[in-house]
Amino acid sequence: MTHQPGLTICVPSRNRQFYFQKTIEGLLKNERPDVQFVFADNSDDPAIMNDFMAALLPKDPRIVYLPSTGTVLSMLDNWERTIKAATGEWVSFIGDDDFIDPDVMGLIDRVAAVNPDIEAFSWGTLSYSWPVEGEPVGTVRIPFDRAVIRLPKSEPFRRMFGWYEPNAVPTSGYSIYHSAIRRRLLQRIHDKYGQCYFGHAVVDYDMAMKVICEAQGFAFTQRPFSIFGACPASNSFSIGRLEDTKKKAEIFLAEFGSNFEADPALRDFPFSSLLGVTATIGLTQHVFRKQYGIEVEGWEKGFAKACALNTEAYRDKQAFETIKAGYDMAFRNWKGGRFLKHYNPVWLGDIPLLTVTGFTESALIIRSDIGGADTPAALWEVIKGMIVPADDIVVHPDGLRSLVEEGVASEQVLRLAGKTVVKPTAQSKASENLRRLRGAKRR
Repeated sequence: MTHQPGLTICVPSRNRQFYFQKTIEGLLKNERPDVQFVFADNSDDPAIMNDFMAALLPKDPRIVYLPSTGTVLSMLDNWERTIKAATGEWVSFIGDDDFIDPDVMGLIDRVAAVNPDIEAFSWGTLSYSWPVEGEPVGTVRIPFDRAVIRLPKSEPFRRMFGWYEPNAVPTSGYSIYHSAIRRRLLQRIHDKYGQCYFGHAVVDYDMAMKVICEAQGFAFTQRPFSIFGACPASNSFSIGRLEDTKKKAEIFLAEFGSNFEADPALRDFPFSSLLGVTATIGLTQHVFRKQYGIEVEGWEKGFAKACALNTEAYRDKQAFETIKAGYDMAFRNWKGGRFLKHYNPVWLGDIPLLTVTGFTESALIIRSDIGGADTPAALWEVIKGMIVPADDIVVHPDGLRSLVEEGVASEQVLRLAGKTVVKPTAQSKASENLRRLRGAKRR
């Protein structure tokens, strides 16, 4: 490309070539000229993606392809080389089994024109599980709301560091993962945080915390623009599966090259990434808070609640009891056991998982295989016919409104990580908790 693209969509990948190829094919169907794609392969066998990309590179000047180096890179190093190859004014990452609508660039451009201080833009996300034999068909919740609002820094800050109204993860959003971050903010982050963009193995939450601390302006629309995919090889697919969780955690730590849990800052935080996604985020955040002097009061209760929701994803009784015992021990040994009473998971394995469709006052609920969809990109082709086109989303010409000005309650709109607004009924709670968890993944 001879001019600076408006948005760079980055897709790092490792040993998931089938899903990676399907995602690439889906993205390239959109012909927007103001979008750049950086595809970074980190697989053991370089030939598979090299051969696939050889047919695409001459046809599409928007593509930047980073082939496998022949040496296994850590996730951190692969993401770092990927972002360094991006030249867009805005940058967003997705996983190789995800999808993002490049047309989000048009909305970002209009928002930035009336609010030039906006440096972090987030949107509603959907969750999709790739078809697996024996697994139930999932459901997708499509919100009706499409307002674009601006948020004060205090809102994502309290949700990230204060664990305010958490699900199994903080409901803060604003990672570069399934959000778009402005280049000038990325440059400030690079310059302040060790001359690199990503400083921790848990790259998405590492970046989210930096963005929340450093960004000048935040914008959000609940209208979805991307889909979290969960294929059998992804970290999110292992949620609720004990042996797979252990295996993925061991591979993750081995490929990182060192055990980040050995950090001296964690001596007073007796949790382990083997307990699941919530504990892993807690470990990452604890190191960040200590390293950069972030002090927040009252976050411990929210963290305990999130750990309970993480535990409830395990539907096998033995797996549930194993994870619960691990968290029980950690809470007993943390801060004199004061927060153990706030960790109260309930085994939900005896509640059947139901594929329910229909609508509520705030959203439409559909099957994830609607119209024969068998990839996130195929699902998006169906969904975009149900929602307002990106170009028709209203952006006030005199600037974005705040939550209060739009008359929207915080808890109704701030489910920035793909979480549901509707409180689940007792009968559907198990299914909903699993869906929530699988929409919050790391790679």
